[in-house]
Amino acid sequence: MTKQKRKVYRLNDFFFKNLMGDEKRSNLTLRFLNLILNRTGEDAFKSIQFLKTEQDPLTKDGKLSILDVKASVDDKTFVNIELQVSRQNYIVERSMFYISRIFSEQAVRGHDYDELKPVIGINLLDFKLFDELSNWHNTANFTVKGIEKPITDCLTMHFLELPKLKFSDVKKAKRLEAWGAYFSGVSDEKELEVLCMNEPLLKEVLSYEQAFTNNDEMYRKYQQREDAIREETTKIRLGEKRGEKRGIIIGRKEGKKEQAEAMAKKMLADKVDLKIIAKYTELTLDEINALKMNI
Repeated sequence: MTKQKRKVYRLNDFFFKNLMGDEKRSNLTLRFLNLILNRTGEDAFKSIQFLKTEQDPLTKDGKLSILDVKASVDDKTFVNIELQVSRQNYIVERSMFYISRIFSEQAVRGHDYDELKPVIGINLLDFKLFDELSNWHNTANFTVKGIEKPITDCLTMHFLELPKLKFSDVKKAKRLEAWGAYFSGVSDEKELEVLCMNEPLLKEVLSYEQAFTNNDEMYRKYQQREDAIREETTKIRLGEKRGEKRGIIIGRKEGKKEQAEAMAKKMLADKVDLKIIAKYTELTLDEINALKMNI
């Protein structure tokens, strides 16, 4: 019997860390970073040092975003790559918090302001964040109104919204688009072959993916992580549904009370006895008297 080919969700943080956060495959991470930052030739980053990261636990408030790769590159610029698989309204603030903390930690170590190195936050998203923008790769930095050029490169955020990535002809896909298509998982094997011709390093990525899925221990840990995320996501969705249901019930009650108050006001205007008003509106005498005072 032919063994069924295992599949992997490429934005799973356990898989991503093993692929992009390992010294053995630092060439892949450097390539990905240089494409995102549009660094080529002499300007391209040529070395990277992976730094220790503290993994955030899955928490009841739904913070599924995980600090996946933290590194410094050859000019000591710091880079933080973060995955976000579930849409959260605070992803911008979260990214800013992470890179600000990395930036401020330099001062704690005794560096003067002019010695502080830039920090770049890269957010790989499996959802659309900026509905008003059509580009799948957007950059945020500090600017002053009237000045197009950023006033500082100390803190920069990149947002790669994978669902926005579209191309009519896979043969014409740019190199960064090829990486985006890989991580999004929307391309079939034939399309991936074409993308590898545009971006040959993806062959090494696919080779590692196959080795990862064939490793029973690694794949077991990957599945455990997927189960944990799925369980937490289910809790979040159930909580949202309960919240929506509670909101509907409260809204109905408030709407019913507003109708009762409107009816009571009309009856008060017609000099109807308060006990009769209470009987037909189900309002208390105190509530009716309060309405009477405001008429």
